[in-house]
Amino acid sequence: MKRATLDLLCCPDCRGALSLDDEHGDDVVNEGTLSCSHCGRDFLIGNGIVRFISHKDLEGLNRYFARFYDRFSRFEGVFDKLSFLSMGGERKARMEILHRLEHNNGRILEVSIGTGRNLPYLFESAETCEVYGLDISAPQLARCLRLADKRGWPVELFLGMAEVLPFRSETFNSVFHIGGINFFYQKKKAIDEMIRVARPGCKIVIADESERVARFIARLLRLSRSNQGKKVDTSVPVHLIPETMEEIRVDGIWKRHGQYHGYCLEFRKPA
Repeated sequence: MKRATLDLLCCPDCRGALSLDDEHGDDVVNEGTLSCSHCGRDFLIGNGIVRFISHKDLEGLNRYFARFYDRFSRFEGVFDKLSFLSMGGERKARMEILHRLEHNNGRILEVSIGTGRNLPYLFESAETCEVYGLDISAPQLARCLRLADKRGWPVELFLGMAEVLPFRSETFNSVFHIGGINFFYQKKKAIDEMIRVARPGCKIVIADESERVARFIARLLRLSRSNQGKKVDTSVPVHLIPETMEEIRVDGIWKRHGQYHGYCLEFRKPA
């Protein structure tokens, strides 16, 4: 984590200011502790990644998928390539979403960045300056960090939940999420948080599997067991977007055999 990044962060619990306790005072902080001046919570920094959560902080589907991706992270790259093969390949599938972003030479936040599969396409644009990524799986972030370091990309990573983002309000020029929100524990809170941290006038882009595909996955993984026995809501979350948002639009994506296997929801925060 860059020391200057501290100015963008806040406590995910109370949104209080954070202070940094480290021994070296370097511009890049690899080890240390962030402390909240308001509620007193401490958050460890390890290998440059701030850990805002642990498994015990997670509930329901969030806990299930954190554990799932902890095990699955090593296979994610192969799985994605095979999944998108019949849709024209991974590049086409990802660019179907990423071309909608407005980089604006500013800060980009990817919620649920995973192992960083979108980073190569983001940094193809000369307008991509800084990328910030958050995920609930530490092994996924470790793989993402190795990729970013290898390529020399300016990426800051955080272990945290989409429902309580550890960033100050109106911080990012662009906010997006691909894959995962279908099974978030609290979708509405996650969307509201993406809106909160976006700057006025920012476009927010959210994409995931179609409702039909998500229902199949939910049955396959028996997700109701991890959702306190409740049926998992796999609908496109357009109904969760506040009426105050502008340019709300939903498109089908990832077409195969005449059917869309995903959706892309985009809208703009009023200026």
